[in-house]
Amino acid sequence: MEEKQVLGYKVYEDGTILNLNGKPKKNSKSITIKVGNKKYKSVSYARLVYYAFHQNDFDVNNYSYHVEHKDGNKDNNAIDNLYITNNKKFLWGENHKKSKLSIEDMKEIKRLYSIGQKKNEGQNTNNPFKKYSYRKLAEMYGVSFSRIKQIVERNDI
Repeated sequence: MEEKQVLGYKVYEDGTILNLNGKPKKNSKSITIKVGNKKYKSVSYARLVYYAFHQNDFDVNNYSYHVEHKDGNKDNNAIDNLYITNNKKFLWGENHKKSKLSIEDMKEIKRLYSIGQKKNEGQNTNNPFKKYSYRKLAEMYGVSFSRIKQIVERNDI
């Protein structure tokens, strides 16, 4: 069985990961890796396994790609069961597993917000007297203020 050493872990083809002490890491959804001198980051268990065997053509920090399981079993992290897909379909709109908004909803949010901007130019974007503030739109659509801000600031919707 092939073994790779990466980011302080030993990773095996069958998806087993051992820490520096040789103890197996629990097959959980995420694993902590060291990114800088004092910075730590949580990545998916499958992502680390895939990265270990594809270091030359896959960046563990590039989240424009998503690591998926061929058989749909998230506990089977064997390298031959993993593949990457474009992450765009997972991040935004109705395709995201936790999505509350459709693409049409997001377009409408941007449209409503822009109407408020034109009528109240020069005012703070969070002005409660504006027709459609981030907070008012968040209440209308049942999402957070920060989610509305993300949608309004996106250029690809």
